[in-house]
Amino acid sequence: MFAVMWILLGTLWCVECLPVSPNREYGILMDAGSSSTKVRIYGWHNAPMQVPGFVEVYSARSSPGIDALMAVPSDMSDYFYNILEDLKEQIPSDSWSETSIYLMATAGLRLLDEEVTSTIMRTIHALLGNPELNPFRYQPENAHILSGEEEALFAWLTVNYLNGYFSADDTSSPESFGLIELGGGSAQIAFIPDDPIYAGKMPVNIAGQEYGVYCHSHLSLGAGIMGLRVVDFLIRENPNANVINNPCMLKGDATNHAKGHVTIGIVGDGNASLCESVLRHFLSPADDEMCSPKPCSIGQVYQPSIRDNKLFSFGLIYLLAKDFNAINEDGRLNLVHFQEKARDYCGQSLSYVVDTLRVSPKFASRNCQDGLYIPLLMAALGFNPVTQNVYVADSIKQSSIAWSLGAMLYEEERNRYTELVQGNGEE
Repeated sequence: MFAVMWILLGTLWCVECLPVSPNREYGILMDAGSSSTKVRIYGWHNAPMQVPGFVEVYSARSSPGIDALMAVPSDMSDYFYNILEDLKEQIPSDSWSETSIYLMATAGLRLLDEEVTSTIMRTIHALLGNPELNPFRYQPENAHILSGEEEALFAWLTVNYLNGYFSADDTSSPESFGLIELGGGSAQIAFIPDDPIYAGKMPVNIAGQEYGVYCHSHLSLGAGIMGLRVVDFLIRENPNANVINNPCMLKGDATNHAKGHVTIGIVGDGNASLCESVLRHFLSPADDEMCSPKPCSIGQVYQPSIRDNKLFSFGLIYLLAKDFNAINEDGRLNLVHFQEKARDYCGQSLSYVVDTLRVSPKFASRNCQDGLYIPLLMAALGFNPVTQNVYVADSIKQSSIAWSLGAMLYEEERNRYTELVQGNGEE
């Protein structure tokens, strides 16, 4: 009953609704996250061997996340019925059978037990594969759980698509952008290196041109997970203490941490240099003899050199850079200034940050640790702060940055390539 009420209270709203066109092709992408399913309809006019001109014609969100509905199978069926009925109203009926629908699940489902995720995906395949429920074009491979590397690749595609990198007639952006993204559970990097790629290569074909992109998702290096790892590290370093000072928390902040049957008090110490020392513990490269292929960035993870590649970031890195006033007029991140501001911020008390700087108590100490962590993470990934080649923003050319656009580009180009190969085979 609780899940049913959640469905009724879940929201479906349109972010950007543009007029549909009978001459337009459509694709549907469902981003199945931990708290909701975001649905986007993209439209474009097909032109062979040219980059599709995607337009987001509709966007909606349905709550809760699909994993919350597994207890009652009828709830899952009702959930997808409501979404699909809404989608049918947005796309001309004569385009339904030619409109591919995809469901891609992200970190929320990646972290669940394998048996649970298998059950969820079997249910989704059965529902979307039922033509009485779903009139859109669906194949079993259209629904899957994304790897961190796939998510990084799709975000990389989005950033470079919006910057015009793939458009032959656009000379304003002749270089590709690399991508650095910091999520709650992992950190992603994706870029086209100057050197050969010996591991982590994800080839992608856009308008007949193949690009070799290095992608890696550093699990357990996300901002949220790092907070837990810092506390665990401090507890291991102080095994007999009932109260532990956390240098990555602001002075005046305190919380409790359950370790087995023992509750340990965690008290903020606001010591930037000590916090950085703890964080570096998680970012060191492996010894040279343990690194193969070479070079390694963090631990035993192989990564080609970034050198002076242009990089792009959004999300948490952008938000903190904005708060720390560390974005140059041209949109580049001033990492030296960012680090200085983060250190100054961590030296403030919780009461000052909340009362004077108007930071939510929920994020006050998080901003301290994240602010110190981001420059160290970038250094570990090989970024040179002097070159200032990282650009940060929350949109590109008035378009929001979402990996779903890159995913739709990837799938549409893959479909066109498959059709081309099959057509040549028939000849």
